[in-house]
Amino acid sequence: MSLDKVPKLSPQVKGLMFLFGFIYFSQGIAQFSGLMSQPLTFYFKEVLGFGADAATNYLAVLTIPWVIKPLYGLISDFVPLLGYRRKSWLIVMNTMAAMAFLWLTGLTAANQIVLAMTLTAIGTAASDVIIDALMVEKGQQFKITERIQATQWLWFNIAAIGTSLLGGFLIDSFGAESALRIAAVITMVAPAAVVVAVWFLLKEDKVKLDRAQFGSTVQGLWQSVRHPTLWAVMFFIIFWEFSPSLGTPFYYHMTDNLGFTQKFIGTLGAVGSVGSVIGAWVYGFYFARKTLRFQLVFSIITGFLGTIAYLSLMQPSDLAGPIALGLSLVFGATGMVATLTVLTLAAQVCPPKAEGFTFSVLMSVKNGAAQLSAILGAWLFVNVFANTLTPLVWVSALATLSCLVLLPLLRGVKDSTASQGDGEDKKD
Repeated sequence: MSLDKVPKLSPQVKGLMFLFGFIYFSQGIAQFSGLMSQPLTFYFKEVLGFGADAATNYLAVLTIPWVIKPLYGLISDFVPLLGYRRKSWLIVMNTMAAMAFLWLTGLTAANQIVLAMTLTAIGTAASDVIIDALMVEKGQQFKITERIQATQWLWFNIAAIGTSLLGGFLIDSFGAESALRIAAVITMVAPAAVVVAVWFLLKEDKVKLDRAQFGSTVQGLWQSVRHPTLWAVMFFIIFWEFSPSLGTPFYYHMTDNLGFTQKFIGTLGAVGSVGSVIGAWVYGFYFARKTLRFQLVFSIITGFLGTIAYLSLMQPSDLAGPIALGLSLVFGATGMVATLTVLTLAAQVCPPKAEGFTFSVLMSVKNGAAQLSAILGAWLFVNVFANTLTPLVWVSALATLSCLVLLPLLRGVKDSTASQGDGEDKKD
């Protein structure tokens, strides 16, 4: 499409685009994978003396609010708060998250810290579901869904770049305890700013409880539950995510064995986020034109190769830093392609009248399987492989590669590329 054919956005739509981008930017800061991730993991390691498995088990609790995402969707869809389905809930959830971050600044015990972080996770997870529902509504209304999604992912990854750099800087500059407190104060600003933005920018008509729509949704869900393709996709997502994760074990390996500074580890996260931005762009301009099967095969193969590539970082060397930077960039990009492929797979199997709820269920399954993967990886690292990363890399890589065996189960999934692009693009 030429530039002169791109439709101009009205002031109302521009305001919505800003709101969506701003909320996703704030999500990139406030989610556990954001600014709090590195300072909190380092605090558990250095101050509380937790091993990789203990730290992972404690932090696994933070996944629970993300596993129950469909509950937030149902409440937001069918239980208006003060007459609003979205606005009031966004304000309440982000206010709770901001207050929990403020509370965390005065805590030292692991149980209390995890409780405070769980409250922040509830707030950010609910906010994520609500803003996605709002994105679907406004995207369909103004026919700008793709532009909204592009804006959201762009600003989320920009936030990820900044938080990765800042997290490592805070640790190196202020130490474990002070870095955690400062990170909590900075992060608190993100949900607080969302409250202000939603209050002034989100215009929403008042509604009442819609029992008829709820009944229609339940009927659509019942039809989807009886469809074997949905179960096949769910099984694939579980298996795809449930390969023993290198996450926390690799962080401990970088700190204890490779001797990377916390600032450099933060830089690796930022470089990975840059790769994610590139991956999202490449996906939109190239992979979106390919068949879903092509996308899945590419994601599985590159996931396998990417995991194997980390064997080059098993021993300290002068090249460890540059190699880690290169791997973070390249596989940050391919990892984003894989993420968007799985999201596309999930979206294609959602039934009419229950798209939002079914999608949130599949994403909850994805989040739960990913956390179980992290727990399993940390347990194997400490209890089976004696804090040696090499065998864990092989187990994780082979588990990813074995997903190729499951592809025949997905033949019933409708391919959105069936009517797009030229014939050559649709061959794999």
